[in-house]
Amino acid sequence: MLINKGHYLFFIINLAVCHQDYLLLIPQLQAAIDEQTSDRFRLVLDARELRGWEPRAALDDLRQSIDHGLYVERVALITDARWLSLLSRLAGLMMPGQIRSFREREAGDVWVRS
Repeated sequence: MLINKGHYLFFIINLAVCHQDYLLLIPQLQAAIDEQTSDRFRLVLDARELRGWEPRAALDDLRQSIDHGLYVERVALITDARWLSLLSRLAGLMMPGQIRSFREREAGDVWVRS
């Protein structure tokens, strides 16, 4: 689910992510980017319920990062999963924006909005 709050996007990932999820998400993400009033946006990605990632979905995610990464100023990843925090650090090396992992959504919200 993607919620657009102007300069700030909030996104919840539930259970396992598959290619079909990206087919639904991509138009929503593009519409949210098109509605932005600034050059870049901030994103809170709540992945506490993520339980898996289909390989094709991982490739979709990489494509989206390449296509839309320049528009991202900050990403707060909300997760308890160590593997996902480590993966986000690697992704951060390829993005011009900042990415940080948080265990609590409130802390991620505060950082994204600061």
